[in-house]
Amino acid sequence: MSATTAEPLGGDRSASALLARLRRAGVAAWMPYVYVASLGLAIWLLQPALIDGPGAVDVRFSAVVPLALVAFGQTLVMFTRGIDLAVGGVISTVTALLATRGADGASLWLLLAAVVALGGVGGLVNGVAVAVTRLQPFIVTLATWSIFGGVALLILPQEGGASPPALTEAVLGSWLGVPKALWVVLALLALWLWLRDSRLIGDLRAIGSDEQRARLIGVPIARRTIQAYVLSGLFAALAGIWIAAQTGSGSPTAGDPYILSSVAAVVLGGTSIFGGTGSAAASIVGAIAFLMIPDLIAALALESFWSTFFQGALLVAAVTVSSVAAQLKRRRGRS
Repeated sequence: MSATTAEPLGGDRSASALLARLRRAGVAAWMPYVYVASLGLAIWLLQPALIDGPGAVDVRFSAVVPLALVAFGQTLVMFTRGIDLAVGGVISTVTALLATRGADGASLWLLLAAVVALGGVGGLVNGVAVAVTRLQPFIVTLATWSIFGGVALLILPQEGGASPPALTEAVLGSWLGVPKALWVVLALLALWLWLRDSRLIGDLRAIGSDEQRARLIGVPIARRTIQAYVLSGLFAALAGIWIAAQTGSGSPTAGDPYILSSVAAVVLGGTSIFGGTGSAAASIVGAIAFLMIPDLIAALALESFWSTFFQGALLVAAVTVSSVAAQLKRRRGRS
């Protein structure tokens, strides 16, 4: 075989495969990393302590963990062209339960298992309603968000209570010299690396790309849709556990900010609002970018309301990039 046709070996083959994957991913896949790099550089130039100061990594990733968890599950749902607004109600109910049901030892593990199961049941209800009755995901999950929100208010009418001390101790601090929050983010990234080429993810993407075609090739539409919503509910419950442990209390509205912010993180991560494409790892990066904006506003010494403004502006930019990329992809498909 001639030198011009020989396959690259070793590291060259790996590099070629990576470049090929990046080219296939398109511009939208690069954008979350551009956002993080740009925001990080700007913050570091303006106020370096926010990036490399004592405890900066722990503080940043402690805030990232719950949004990353919710965004991971939201990504799976958005693969199918769906949306899960119920995550806010699940989180609120979980924090309310943990803050009002004192537990220790084995009873704490039972309580944690119960609230995670509660999130899964909520996701199951959403999934069945969307997949079987064909109702719009927005309407279905809006209804279940209201139901969970009402349950949270019934359990804990106002912010307060006290989370189990053992749970708080398990979340705070570091392990092997690395903040536990960073370990959780790394575990989520590893989970995605394990899942991304699985049949589940392939089927979810197929449903979002073209449901009719997916049905023709044998994708179990209803089952996969239900699985996506169940997983979203489970991740939301885990986020609620983290928030309750981190704050040491509960709130009947603790999950409300995570509804739109999770969608924003997913869109910033390059997942198409039209379904079929995206990456949960990129959604986690999008969550990091989204939460860096308040730091930039603080570094610029601006009023806090500018934080919401720039988060919205960045979301509009991300949606625009996603839409343009989708149109270009469709045009290439026709040519």
